[in-house]
Amino acid sequence: MRPPHAALLLLFILAYFRGAYSSGSQSRFTSIISFGDSFADTGNLVMWADPVLPGLLLKNLPYGETFFGHPTGRATNGRLVLDFVAEALGLPSVPPYLAKESNFSTGVNFAVVGAPALTLTYLQGQNLTVNPPINSSLYDQLLWFQKLKPSLCKGQGADCFRSSLFVMGEFGANDYRSFLLSNRTVEQATTYVPQIVDSISQGLEILIQYGAKYIIVPDIFPLGCVPTVLTKLASPNKADYYRNGCLKSANRLGRYHNSLLRQRIKLLRHKYPHAKIIAAEYYRPVLAFLDMPGHFRLNSSTTLLTCCGAGGPPYNYDFDSECGRPGVMTCADPSQALQLD
Repeated sequence: MRPPHAALLLLFILAYFRGAYSSGSQSRFTSIISFGDSFADTGNLVMWADPVLPGLLLKNLPYGETFFGHPTGRATNGRLVLDFVAEALGLPSVPPYLAKESNFSTGVNFAVVGAPALTLTYLQGQNLTVNPPINSSLYDQLLWFQKLKPSLCKGQGADCFRSSLFVMGEFGANDYRSFLLSNRTVEQATTYVPQIVDSISQGLEILIQYGAKYIIVPDIFPLGCVPTVLTKLASPNKADYYRNGCLKSANRLGRYHNSLLRQRIKLLRHKYPHAKIIAAEYYRPVLAFLDMPGHFRLNSSTTLLTCCGAGGPPYNYDFDSECGRPGVMTCADPSQALQLD
């Protein structure tokens, strides 16, 4: 799901941090350090060794075509929220960690498309299908960060991240996707919410203990509005859906995750009062797009259809005809679409 929610999240972030950090009269961060999944990955997945991930569809159009004119490793046709945040702060696009020749002086991005909060070993131990089957979890990204930290902090001492903006996530959506696409029920997936949120909370503590002072923590989007989930869990009972077409049970799962995440953030704020931990939202903006599509210049008749897919209504999603495959078509005007794939 690639909702055009960048402006809403961006305004929220900047409004807060103008007051949270200033140098003289000007609000300024000197670097961005990002962790997450497809909502933040600027190229790590496509830089993974080809023998591990042959024929990766992110390397094909229409990915990247709207803004960059070519695939960049972003799981979208344009830019990500992270790109807009960097631009607004006067910083260059955050380079992926696996781009070894990159200059990380103004930031580094550890996010990987498909990354879960829980580890690959654990999820596969639950007999789940994980896609892609690589070690890209939050735990793995934190290991990358710990490995790179000495070079990021060279000569700067213990307070080297005082002007860095950390972005943690979102995380969790891919864990739940693995459960639901492995024929687990929503109720079964729900039992893992505390464990997934614990993983995120522990990751935040690690960052704070390593010197992070400003951290954004996005929640997860409404899972019951995603074409993959809607297709997999399709129900003949209209009572299982909200008026906007989203699946009630999957959205309840997302709300439970977000509620528990906010509680953990509140506890961490009390435990680490010197750190500014900001809870940002994906969930409510996406619902706003669905409830008032015309207000955001979206096509109201196609909000739950993938822009790049196959099969037509109700969701234009076919698990065997993914975006980027030969013959899979893109909608006429992606700017009016809520979801790319």
